[in-house]
Amino acid sequence: MRAAAVAIALLASASSLAGQVAEPSEAVELEGFRLSAPPALVLLGIAPSSVSRPNTPRALIASLVSGAGSSGLVPNGYAVETSPYWLSRHPAIDLDGYYRASLGKRLLYFTALSAATSRPSSKDSIAPDARVSIALRTLVMNGRPSRALTAVTDTMRRIQLAYIEQYRRWETAQASSRRLSAQRTLLARNEELLSTLTTKLIAGDTKLRDSTLRVLARRDSARAQVAAGESADEDATRLEKQMANSEERLSRLAKEFIDRDAEPDGFVLELAAGVRSMFAGGEWDRAQTDGIGIWVTPMYRVSAKDVEIVGVVRYLTRVAELDDEDVFDAGARAGVTIGKGTFSGELVRRTVRDTSSTRWAALFDYPLPSRLHLVASFGSDYRLPSGRRPVIATLGVNLGLGAVEILSR
Repeated sequence: MRAAAVAIALLASASSLAGQVAEPSEAVELEGFRLSAPPALVLLGIAPSSVSRPNTPRALIASLVSGAGSSGLVPNGYAVETSPYWLSRHPAIDLDGYYRASLGKRLLYFTALSAATSRPSSKDSIAPDARVSIALRTLVMNGRPSRALTAVTDTMRRIQLAYIEQYRRWETAQASSRRLSAQRTLLARNEELLSTLTTKLIAGDTKLRDSTLRVLARRDSARAQVAAGESADEDATRLEKQMANSEERLSRLAKEFIDRDAEPDGFVLELAAGVRSMFAGGEWDRAQTDGIGIWVTPMYRVSAKDVEIVGVVRYLTRVAELDDEDVFDAGARAGVTIGKGTFSGELVRRTVRDTSSTRWAALFDYPLPSRLHLVASFGSDYRLPSGRRPVIATLGVNLGLGAVEILSR
């Protein structure tokens, strides 16, 4: 389910309720706690314009070399995430083996490493401090393929098998079709020779009778070969159109499925952990540990009933937005899709030092044409130090701007 992230919000005020302040608050949704971006980015609290995702050893080495920089200083805004297992191809893995893998294989399939750097410019220092984070995430439980995924996979498999059969028949027809020009030339020569012999035979030259009969037999054989070649050429043309249609159907199926929700069904459990270090003056040899992060994200989903339940537990140390305090968040979100609209509710409890506060929100998301989304939310945000609690009240349209671009190499 898509998070109701608001790009253009019309903030509405609400009446004061027992301990609340009638001031709108930006809706920070539970989705923001989940690891939709690499955990290394979350540890730094940044969103670079691109995340490199190398899928070959050579691309990984090139990415790391470019990220290390040549000046001996930590670069700014570098981010990479890769899955070691998928740096090489594994064509033998099928959908059933992928989802029903043992724990050891799941750790191989779903473990990803990420790294990110941040060295913002500063007016107070020529060489500002830099931060680098390294993190790992994996799926301990990966659910099962949804009905939509199973259906599209079965359809694609049928089309692929049909395509293979069409290609085999096309190869045979194409081989016969390639000889058609030579066969037509041979037929023309036999026709011309037969015409000459027949003329002389009619003129009374009986000695050419046997030669005429032999040429007649070769002419008939050449005619049969030409007819077979023309039929093969027609078959090759027809099969080429069928293969083009199959390729178009496969491309359309892939695109349609990418545009749809491809989350697995059943129970999914994601674990992630990372460490952040600070480099004084941005120099690689002046490192010290600056913080850690741990995430536990369980999810249960039933796509057939359009129901999803997500839980999040995370622990972050030295959070800049909270005056370098440690924070512990635990929450859950439940959502249901009715028609095209998605209704969801979430509750998050945050602990900073010895103080705990709760935030709840009701959310609505409705897709519009051109990848736009109508979004709305209402709820109560975390309690302020003054004891008041801001109201969450937003209404707007998500334009889909500001998403992190994924670069494959």
